[in-house]
Amino acid sequence: MNQLESVCKICTRLRKDKKMDLSVCIITKNENEKLKRCLKSLAFLEADIVVVDTGFNDETKKLVTDLNARYFTFEWCDDFSAARNYSLEQARYDDIMVIDSDEWLDEKEENFNKAALESFIRRDLYTVACCYQVSIQPNVDYGKNYAVVGRIFSKKYFHYEGKAHEQPVPITENVDTRTIMVNLKMYHDGYNGAEVLKGKAKRNLDLLLKNLETDPNRVYLLFQIGRSYLGLGEYKLALEYLERTINHRDFNYNYPYSYSACDSYLQTLLALGKTELVLEKVTSFAKKFPNLADFWYNSGEIYLELNKLEEASASFKRAIKCTQTEVRDKNGDLAYYKLGQIYAYLGDIKQAKSYYEKCQPDFELAQKELLVLRQAELKQVITIYILDHFNDTEILKLTLASLKELPFEKVVVSQRKYSENDLAGGEVVQFTPAVFAEYLKGATNYGLLIHSGERLVDFNLNQLKELLTSKKTLSGYSLISSPNQVKALGYRSYYHELRLVGGASHDFYAGLLHPNAEAEEELIPLTIESPLEVRASLGFEKTTSVYANLLFMQGDYQAALNHYQAYFMACDYGLEESLHSAANAILASVFLGQLDWLATYLPQWSHYYQDFAIYQFSLGYYFKTLGEDEKAEQSFMETKRLANSLNPLINAENLEELYNAR
Repeated sequence: MNQLESVCKICTRLRKDKKMDLSVCIITKNENEKLKRCLKSLAFLEADIVVVDTGFNDETKKLVTDLNARYFTFEWCDDFSAARNYSLEQARYDDIMVIDSDEWLDEKEENFNKAALESFIRRDLYTVACCYQVSIQPNVDYGKNYAVVGRIFSKKYFHYEGKAHEQPVPITENVDTRTIMVNLKMYHDGYNGAEVLKGKAKRNLDLLLKNLETDPNRVYLLFQIGRSYLGLGEYKLALEYLERTINHRDFNYNYPYSYSACDSYLQTLLALGKTELVLEKVTSFAKKFPNLADFWYNSGEIYLELNKLEEASASFKRAIKCTQTEVRDKNGDLAYYKLGQIYAYLGDIKQAKSYYEKCQPDFELAQKELLVLRQAELKQVITIYILDHFNDTEILKLTLASLKELPFEKVVVSQRKYSENDLAGGEVVQFTPAVFAEYLKGATNYGLLIHSGERLVDFNLNQLKELLTSKKTLSGYSLISSPNQVKALGYRSYYHELRLVGGASHDFYAGLLHPNAEAEEELIPLTIESPLEVRASLGFEKTTSVYANLLFMQGDYQAALNHYQAYFMACDYGLEESLHSAANAILASVFLGQLDWLATYLPQWSHYYQDFAIYQFSLGYYFKTLGEDEKAEQSFMETKRLANSLNPLINAENLEELYNAR
């Protein structure tokens, strides 16, 4: 390290170690928990901290002394300025920062805050520094009010005046002073809750009215009285004082409180139902606050109240373009959120989503609305049809219950008339299967078909949403799980079945959807459990493989084998159903001891299906029954290597044990 670097490091350390010639003055009464938070947040300043207690509380005294501050008492005399000025008298230094016990400095901004204060202290002494008072609500991280308050000055040149809403003013009259901004934030939560607000408004009003008796023409007092009456809901009195404020010869639109006065005036007019005057004044004030987001945002709120959606939308859009704001987010998230609400109300879902999506990811209000809109979109995209075969309320309820996490429209297709008390979560339409088939052909959205008695047992909603929003012309195949009486198969059979259709007309007959050549075939992330009782109720055509598979699962192996043999005389070996039929036909033949007929088909089947675990699994049983143990072991080993069966048990390691157990 060179000599210059050493000197710089020493100077930096000295600056950090040097205590600030600053006194922080606080008045408090019975707010120990908040005072504790305040004092702890000031520790990094290493300043002289003066606490004046108007409540004479021993616990407050101990708290203050324990946290290295100086404790004083002051007998309350209904005058905040008197208490403030007493605290200034106790200060060791001329440079003062005033903070309330329900305010605090953010520890994340410690170094920044200290630098801002040190910079100001070196300025000329006839200057008051204003900082931001950030009013927040518990658990809410948006819409924080950044009020501008004068808090830093020299006590040699300034003191407080005003019994309530007191302000630092020059001690000597007719001197030139100025106000500057210091980028320092004091966080504040003293006005949370309607009752607290009303209580403080009443307290302040009494003091302000007393103050007005001795200073009847002071514009700031008129403003604060009008705002207090507004907080108490006494609108006629509020209007009287706010009109006097705005029309006062000393009122200036550049005052820190000028917009607050105008906004309070507009809110009072609105509460009194003076609609025409509200609209007139909004137009007038627009010229005074062209770049203040708060004005345009609040104007948008007023237009909404008056059901003028076009004007409201224009105001919120103008707020977004503003660079000045007193309440954080009124030129950002809050304005975008309001625009999203307007367009959602107008039914323009696309525009509503676009504005909600402009909000920050942590802006929860918009994220909740986005979720609602996306679900509404999906409801328009897909309908779940529950085909009721049993006319049984309890069976149907179980099926509907399994679907409750799918945020889609649900329609029960039944010939029975259910009451609303019977079913919740699904509309009931009385279609016969034939009429439903014609209805489905004309449907413009996706349709998901589930039979009463079936249950949704697994799904991936995000993948499903992605698939649906792609708006493909689709034939979607769901994984179907059914109990199976064949012990070697683990009492369960797995296969894919067409259940989701959209974008092109699909046929529906004999209990099944049938694909359209124009549609793109795709697996969908849904698993449906379909019990044998459901399969038996669907009325499959007896010439189809699905009917043969039903007989096989029911344990009627001879009938199943007869139908398989008929099916294989003219089947398409490229279909999944033919693979399952071949595997099941081999097992049925093994269970019945009717193996001879397989010799004709096995070479052709092996050509198509040798790379599928379920086929090798059945083939292993076939060779084991013939006593060809070496070939059986080879097939079982191939089954384990492939491990691509829909049935997880067939992919397991204990295939020979399964065979012996059978």
